[in-house]
Amino acid sequence: MKLTIEDFQLFDREVYTFKQLKEALPASMIEQIKAEYKVRWQSWKSLQLQTAALLPESYQMRKPKVESWTNGWNLRSHFWCAYRSADRENENTCLAVLLNKKQFQIYLMFQHYKSEERMGSVEEYNTLLLSLDAWSKHVAIEEYYIWPQLEDELTDHLPLAEFLADKEKQVLFKQRMGNRTFQIGKLFFKTEDIDDIVAHTTAALKELYPLYFSLSSKGSI
Repeated sequence: MKLTIEDFQLFDREVYTFKQLKEALPASMIEQIKAEYKVRWQSWKSLQLQTAALLPESYQMRKPKVESWTNGWNLRSHFWCAYRSADRENENTCLAVLLNKKQFQIYLMFQHYKSEERMGSVEEYNTLLLSLDAWSKHVAIEEYYIWPQLEDELTDHLPLAEFLADKEKQVLFKQRMGNRTFQIGKLFFKTEDIDDIVAHTTAALKELYPLYFSLSSKGSI
């Protein structure tokens, strides 16, 4: 499966709300936009299901949660999918995959939305910062980035290598985090078509899994 420039361009628009779209465009054009979203979302869903099927059975991640292409009132500004182990579906920490108009990212995150309904604290999650140096020795660190959860997803994120090499940047980073968390992941940018995207996604999730696993009751880096 290939990720194309057109997949990124789907989200490169000024208006996402159906109310505003109806005010600016004829019904036929709105239906055309909706049809394109549906087609590309089906491809997105297929990507996640193919990826999940390739993950080790021990991960127990055969059923990723693929977010819909609309929330009812708006088109999404990105496609998103969460991966949680079957025995950890009620935890805030998850692995995730996201596509927006700028980049495709596979990352580890703490889901703050409705976090009070799930298990796992901000403080516990942020202890992972202490594990990143050791973990990074087993991946291609130049392909990874780290950013505060509050940072806009379209902002240029900090390369992980720069973060780990500079104590001052680490201090400033923690200040920017405030009372929230961080996200860390591998990014692919909208520069050209990306071949074998299922393989890339599977590989990145496998690389990030030790961090995710370390937060389980039986995990360690």
